[in-house]
Amino acid sequence: MSHPVNEVRPFRALHYNPDKIEDIGLCLAQPYDVISAQQQELYYKQHPHNVIRLILNREQPGDNESENPYSRAKSYLEKWETEGVIRETARPSFWVYEQSFDIPEIGRKQVKGFIGLVRLQDYAERKILPHEKIMTRPLQDRVRLMRATETQFEYIWSIYHDKAYVIDNILDDTEKQQSIIDFYEESTLVHHRMWRLLDSEQCRIVSRTMEHLTIYIADGHHRYQAMLNIRDEMRQRYPDAGPEAPWEFIMMFLVNSEHEGLTVLPTHRTLFDLKFSNLSDLHLSILEHFHVKSYSFNGTSEGEVRKRWLRDLRDVEPGVHKFGALITKLNRYFLITLKDSEAYEEMVDIAYSSEWKLLDVNILNTLILQRIVGLTEEQLSAQTNVAYTKDLEAALESVRGGRMQVALILNATRLRDIITIAENDERMPRKSTHFYPKPLSGLVFFPMEYTRQNSGG
Repeated sequence: MSHPVNEVRPFRALHYNPDKIEDIGLCLAQPYDVISAQQQELYYKQHPHNVIRLILNREQPGDNESENPYSRAKSYLEKWETEGVIRETARPSFWVYEQSFDIPEIGRKQVKGFIGLVRLQDYAERKILPHEKIMTRPLQDRVRLMRATETQFEYIWSIYHDKAYVIDNILDDTEKQQSIIDFYEESTLVHHRMWRLLDSEQCRIVSRTMEHLTIYIADGHHRYQAMLNIRDEMRQRYPDAGPEAPWEFIMMFLVNSEHEGLTVLPTHRTLFDLKFSNLSDLHLSILEHFHVKSYSFNGTSEGEVRKRWLRDLRDVEPGVHKFGALITKLNRYFLITLKDSEAYEEMVDIAYSSEWKLLDVNILNTLILQRIVGLTEEQLSAQTNVAYTKDLEAALESVRGGRMQVALILNATRLRDIITIAENDERMPRKSTHFYPKPLSGLVFFPMEYTRQNSGG
C-alpha cells in the first residue's frame, strides 16, 4: 500500500451567524490582493461587518507598531465573536462551494470544489506544488495579519487530479440540500452558493481520495508561504505542540483539474514611459523574431477589425505562440507570431526547461520586454514601465486614450502547462495566471489559537 501524499480533513470553522446577519452576501469580498482602494471603500460602506475589516483593514494616520490595520482586524474579530456575529461550528465539516459565471464569447460556466484543511508541506516534499514566484511585500503583509489575529481568513485555491470524479460525485450529492449561502455578486456577475458537507462517511471518502493526490497551488502563493512562516514560528514557540497543532494546517479551496468549468484567463501588459524616439521602431525590432500582421482601421471600422484581430489571436495551433499589440498613435492592431521556437530557445540562455521557455508569458518577458524593449528583470518586478490588467478593453483603451504607449495582449496559459511547470519545480513570473472567478473571502475562517484547538463550540 502506498504512503499517503496529502492529508485533507474537515474542520470546525468560524463563520457568519445567519441569526445575526440577514444577508451574508453583503459581508463577503474579493480576495485581498485584487481589491483596489476604491473597492476597499465600497466594501466598508456595503456592510458594517464586511470581511474587508479583517482581510484588508484601512490604514489610518498615526498608525504604529501597536495600533495598525492588523491590530484593528484582531479587535474586530474578537468583537464580532463576542457579539455573536461570528460563531464556531460544533462539528467538523467540508464546505462545498460553487460559482456560476459567464465568459464572453464562450457562455455560462460553473466551477465547483470544496474548502477543507490541508496539512502544510514544505515544497521540497513535492506533495504540494507551486507554479508562480512571490514578492516580499505581500508575503510580509499576510504574515503580520495572521500573526496578529491567529486566524486564517482566506483559502488557497488549489487543484488536484481525480479522473474518476469520486469527490465531485459527493459534491453533486451535497447540492441536493438547501444551500447555506446563495449570493449573486453584481460587481462581477458571479453567482456564489455554498453547502455544508457533514456526512461522516462522505467526508472520509473525500479524505481518503485526497490522500494519494498531489495538490497544485493555483492562486494564493503568498498566503501559502506566509502560513509556512507562521508554522515555523509557532513550532519554535510551542515545541511540544505536536503534529495536530492548528498552525500545521491551511485552508484550501480544492477543485478537480478535470472540472470543465475550471477557467484560466490571461493577464495583459501595458507599457509606459518607454524611451523610444519613435514607437514604430518597436514594430521594426520585432520583425527580426516574429511574423507581423497588421489590421488597419478607421473610426467606423475599428470594432469589426478588432473582432477579426482577436479571433485570429485566439485561433492558436499547438506549438504556435501569438501575441496581440496596439501601439499609441497607430491606427492598426498587430498580430505577432514567433518565427522559430528552436532558435528562440537557443538564444535564451536560461537554465530552465523547454516547457518553461516556451510559455507565452516567458517569450513575452525574455524576448519582447527584456531583449527588444530593454526592460530589466528588476524593472519588471518593480512595475517601473509595465502595468498588468486582466481587462482586455481597459488595456486597449489605456493606449487609445494616451495613458499607455503599448498594449500587449496574451492568450491564457493552458492548465496542463501550469501543472507541468509545477512538476518541473520551476516558477512562472508573477501575473502569469488568473484563475477565474476568485473564491470570495468571508465564507469560513479557521481559528489557530492553541487554547481552543480541542474545545467545544
